[in-house]
Amino acid sequence: MNVLLILPGIISLFLVIRGKVETAFLSVYLPALLLLPNGYGFRLPHMPDISAAQFALIPIGAVALFRLVRSGIPSLVDILVVLFIIGTGASEILRERVMNDGIHLTFTAFVSIFLAYATGRKIIEPGLRLATVRRIVILVLLLGPLGLYEWRLGQNLYGIAGEKIFETTAVRPNVQMRAGHGRMAVSLSDAELAGIVFGMAIALNSWLFYMYKAQSKEDRGKLIARLQLLHLPGLMLFLYLLMTQSRGPLIASAAAILILQIPRFKSRRLGTCIVAVILAAGAYGSYLFFLHYTNVANRFSITNEQQGSAVYRRQLNEFYKTVVDQGGWLGWGYLSHPNLPGLASIDNEYLLVQLSYGQLGFALFLLIGAETFRRLIVLVWKLNAPGDEAFAVSMLAAMAVFWITIYTVYMGEQLPQVAFLLIGWSQSLKPQSVEANANENLPAQSKFAFKRVFS
Repeated sequence: MNVLLILPGIISLFLVIRGKVETAFLSVYLPALLLLPNGYGFRLPHMPDISAAQFALIPIGAVALFRLVRSGIPSLVDILVVLFIIGTGASEILRERVMNDGIHLTFTAFVSIFLAYATGRKIIEPGLRLATVRRIVILVLLLGPLGLYEWRLGQNLYGIAGEKIFETTAVRPNVQMRAGHGRMAVSLSDAELAGIVFGMAIALNSWLFYMYKAQSKEDRGKLIARLQLLHLPGLMLFLYLLMTQSRGPLIASAAAILILQIPRFKSRRLGTCIVAVILAAGAYGSYLFFLHYTNVANRFSITNEQQGSAVYRRQLNEFYKTVVDQGGWLGWGYLSHPNLPGLASIDNEYLLVQLSYGQLGFALFLLIGAETFRRLIVLVWKLNAPGDEAFAVSMLAAMAVFWITIYTVYMGEQLPQVAFLLIGWSQSLKPQSVEANANENLPAQSKFAFKRVFS
């Protein structure tokens, strides 16, 4: 039955051939990305397992890559992402113990990172901004009932369906329990990864709320517009975030909410500086608390599961330092790096990148993040249209959720696609009026719309 999972790819390819790339992106790729686990895949001969979302992405990404190549002078992040993929490929092919594993991982990285980046870079702007944000928010909201089942009964329905229907064990039916309840993971297969996606959705939804609030009363006929004005989507997304019981995404989402306050300042530069100072002070305070919280004499001094998880993450950074140094510029490879006793799970993407892809991959990864933030901050300062500015701030907040939280979790499952889709999207933003694009998606006005002038 898992052969059915290539259907998104077939439908996507059909739509792309028909010239309906935007339809394939909105109605095939995004639902497959957010509603189907990465473990739902099919393996073609001599190929790695390809997930349903990756199958759907490949035709769209090919078009986006063609547009990117023809678009002229690349941006700095374009170059950095290309170099990161090249460095990743070199590490995998040269350092993996089994070369076939390295080739398969290089292909997976090319699809999940580079094609997702190219899609965000060239498919969404300018006409699909509102439609894409709206589709992402709605799809994430649809995960609620499945998450409630997990939270209440401690079972992942995707894992059950995977075993009984698609004959795969890549998605686990059991979920981690905390405080007597299951941690909501849904299609992301990990509570912390789900928390990152929920936090990013909260940031994007803030722009959606702004757009619907900016509409005239006559244009607020859609159900989603009425729900937005009641803050229901935002409240539901925050509830989902709480149900993951993940501290990393919660802390990062708090930082994102603070970033979303920048437009309240009359001077955007001053507001950005004040928010940056507050975040820096909060980061330093959190670091001191983390050191105190994890300063235990031995494992018998750990009082609960949350403290044990924090101590584990501190030990990762301390004990793997020598292994990282031995890996050199290209690292050990994703599957071939040494695993220290009791520290097999690398719950820190920055550390995992250093182990797998060495100092070169780590430097490029950091530069991608730094340049993404720099460009978004510049856009916040320069964009004049309120809708453009609000979207740049929302994207900045979404990026903060991602780059902060991956200090406590690996970048796995669908997260590379989600993250690099948004990174590419952030590079394509230009000074333009979003309200004009939004009005194209609103119900058509009556023939004599000008009659309001006389009221």
